[in-house]
Amino acid sequence: MRAIPNQPFEGGVETVKLANRGEWKSAIVGMVLGDGCLSKKTKNSNVCLQMTHSVQQYEYLLWKKKIIEQVVKANVSLEHNSIGIDGKSRDYYHLGTRVHPYFTQLRKRFYHKGIKVVDEYIVKRITPLALAIWYMDDGCLGKAMPQYWTKETFYICCCGFDYANQMLLKKSLKILYDLDFNINKQSLKSKKGKRFYQLRLLNKHNEKFAKIIKPYVEQVPCMTYKLGSYANLSDIQDSDTVRPA
Repeated sequence: MRAIPNQPFEGGVETVKLANRGEWKSAIVGMVLGDGCLSKKTKNSNVCLQMTHSVQQYEYLLWKKKIIEQVVKANVSLEHNSIGIDGKSRDYYHLGTRVHPYFTQLRKRFYHKGIKVVDEYIVKRITPLALAIWYMDDGCLGKAMPQYWTKETFYICCCGFDYANQMLLKKSLKILYDLDFNINKQSLKSKKGKRFYQLRLLNKHNEKFAKIIKPYVEQVPCMTYKLGSYANLSDIQDSDTVRPA
């Protein structure tokens, strides 16, 4: 483990100002829907929140750290030996928090027999901020059918959730934001032959989705590429779009 070097952009990372504890809880839900992991430090202890990001996403991790630290302390360290799909090791940043009772409560909801799941409590906490975090963690832009479509398409690659849980997420995003997603099979399969699924936004809702997440994504310059051409949308609502949880 090595100390984090001074980064020239560290001072430029904005802080999301949360109005209440409920908004903080929703931000944590967004992180766990994405790359976050809720772990016990010892068998009978409370739970901590952990996540890793590439060196290129260091400022994004700092942005999330500033959100987390509005309630609980967190530490970021530079580590090595993350093996990529090319088999090469590389540096990455790891964030770990102190234990907190809310993480313990959330772990009981998010994990069933070691597998991530969602329930009504979780989906109700997908505020615009939580949705933006989830998308920045697991989302991407692509072409649904390159031979037919020229428009960019928003995906949330939540292959850690099975089909039933993705169906609940799909229905919840329709209720919360009137956003229509399809559940698509991915070409990628697990070693055991298990099929992975992902959420694909209908193109007619691209602009609506971008307007919801853009106020948060644009706070993190290294992540604005995930908006594609929608980064140039005008008349975007400000951070008041966060609903009280």
